[in-house]
Amino acid sequence: MNIKLSGISEQKLKKAPFFSGGARELVRAPHRFFLQLTRDYGDVVQYRATPESAFLLNHPDFVKHILVSNGRNYNKDTHLNKYMLQAVTGQGLLTSENPLWRKQRRLIQPFFHRRYLANFADLMVAATDETLARLDRYASQNEPFDMANEMMTLTLNIVSRALFGYDTDAQAEQIGEAVNTLIEIAKPKRKRFQETLKVLDAIVFDIIQRRRQRPHAEQHDLLDMLIQARYEDSGEGMSDQQIRDEVMSLLIAGHETTANTLGWLWYLLAQQPAVVSQIEAELEAVLNGRTVTVADFPQLLYCDKVIKEAMRLYPSAWSISRRALVDDEIGGYEIPKGAIVAVSPYTLHRHPTFWPEPEKFDPERFTPEQEAARHRYAYIPFGAGARKCIGDQFALMESIIILPTTLQRFRLQLVPDHPIDEHALVTLRARQGILMTATVR
Repeated sequence: MNIKLSGISEQKLKKAPFFSGGARELVRAPHRFFLQLTRDYGDVVQYRATPESAFLLNHPDFVKHILVSNGRNYNKDTHLNKYMLQAVTGQGLLTSENPLWRKQRRLIQPFFHRRYLANFADLMVAATDETLARLDRYASQNEPFDMANEMMTLTLNIVSRALFGYDTDAQAEQIGEAVNTLIEIAKPKRKRFQETLKVLDAIVFDIIQRRRQRPHAEQHDLLDMLIQARYEDSGEGMSDQQIRDEVMSLLIAGHETTANTLGWLWYLLAQQPAVVSQIEAELEAVLNGRTVTVADFPQLLYCDKVIKEAMRLYPSAWSISRRALVDDEIGGYEIPKGAIVAVSPYTLHRHPTFWPEPEKFDPERFTPEQEAARHRYAYIPFGAGARKCIGDQFALMESIIILPTTLQRFRLQLVPDHPIDEHALVTLRARQGILMTATVR
């Protein structure tokens, strides 16, 4: 694959097929719109459904080029990142650019190492038990509940406690409502958005200031680490504003995406009794009724496959966009300076070349042999390259705790006739939630 960073005039490059229109489809179901574009036009298509045209690229080679091998030529100066996300997260890891991004990533990365994250396992189990206590009450009354909402509450409790310890328990409901409101509105100019953001800011800044006034001797949670971290070059710590931006990034990205993954996971498993039986057999063999621990993770191989397959079909971050800094060539196609390029994990994870029967739920796609044989960038639920999600191991750890802990206690069924519609906003949600009932084992 040729790369032309200094211009593309030296050879005649192909023009991507162009699709004009589709504004209604893009608003109604953008993930399905992208999928249809690739089916109709192939792995490279230029489309205009908004004021700015963009290139949709749908091949693992192109993913590698944009996010890895030539990632320096593509920044996050797009509508989603700059207008919607940055309004909440400021200059946090989610939206900042170099050199600030690289500086912050180096500072924060050690806090997300697997060995350190093991310290949060008990916290995750305790939060899951609280959620299951609610499900137990629903089960005793045969009352339906929104599993998508339960997962939102659960993952927000987990990430809040990982960030702030138990300092925020009294404000957990207020924080949860604020975060969900910001994501659902996703329009920073609206008055309600601004008012909600002020409420959340006040809570976060207050916690930061109180923590600075009574610093711990040891690092107990992620906020302590952010406060105590020091830049190598200057020995200085982060400002309150920068800590706030990183906290907001972790709050938004750290609960919304995992909650969606888990919601879709329960939706899929409710339709797959054979898969559930196989999970139960693994849990009986490995856990025999006891609580899952970090030491059990390597033995929960089928649970791991099930989680990965759910993320294939329903990647929460369903779209990734970048802007080209200079002219480029991808697969023989001309990508001009300033162009928006889009990669959709939702679409990529359904590429028939890499995923036979792509709409079928099949955890056996993730055997070691299948994973080794598949293109490395055919599966990107957490993105790829330098800007791959910093919290990927945290999210996987949550899932591998929540899945077995829940199935040890309950059988879950979908409420008949309740519509389940995919709703692609910033993340991929269920539009009307996921109504379920629970039966105690």
